[in-house]
Amino acid sequence: MKFIDRPKYGPLHRFNDYHVYKTLSVLTDGRRKGRKLLADRIGVGEGSMRTIIDHLRDEGMVEVKQTGVKITKPGEEFISKFPLNVYELDAPDIAVGESSVAVQIRGMAYKVTTGMEQRDQAIKAGADGATTVIVKGNCLTIPVDFDLDENRPEMADALRRLFDLEDGDVIIIGTSTTLQHAEEGAMAAAFNLI
Repeated sequence: MKFIDRPKYGPLHRFNDYHVYKTLSVLTDGRRKGRKLLADRIGVGEGSMRTIIDHLRDEGMVEVKQTGVKITKPGEEFISKFPLNVYELDAPDIAVGESSVAVQIRGMAYKVTTGMEQRDQAIKAGADGATTVIVKGNCLTIPVDFDLDENRPEMADALRRLFDLEDGDVIIIGTSTTLQHAEEGAMAAAFNLI
């Protein structure tokens, strides 16, 4: 899924769909926020944040006033229906890196082949790596056939406690030395599936 298209002319954006999604997520508390605060929270420059806000305003998802940016009803509805759940992992039985973030993508297991594609997307986005877990029936599996329930039951149990899992769901665990890079990696891999 694409939130924002690449420009036809001129320089490429210094942000990606994850940053647009995260901007909407940060605004879901209903409070107005300034562009600088948003840029700092999202991890992009103010120029990139201006482009993101302009795009979201043109789509009717945010309103912009002198007092700041606020999400609109259509923006809230869009973000609530989006098939992603994101959690920081601080449990040592799940976290495989210094910082880890898990993203659940509903119903996209059919798009996963070996999980290497998701790992590669995560690394391109700045993470150190990523692990892909798919839900098949009632089993958690790391492609191609590593049974997480059998081989790492503590990790499987922890993921089940964290997420409300259904057959066909995917969990991508991004890892890095920083939380932001782990999240960006996991989200980049997730957006590649949507």
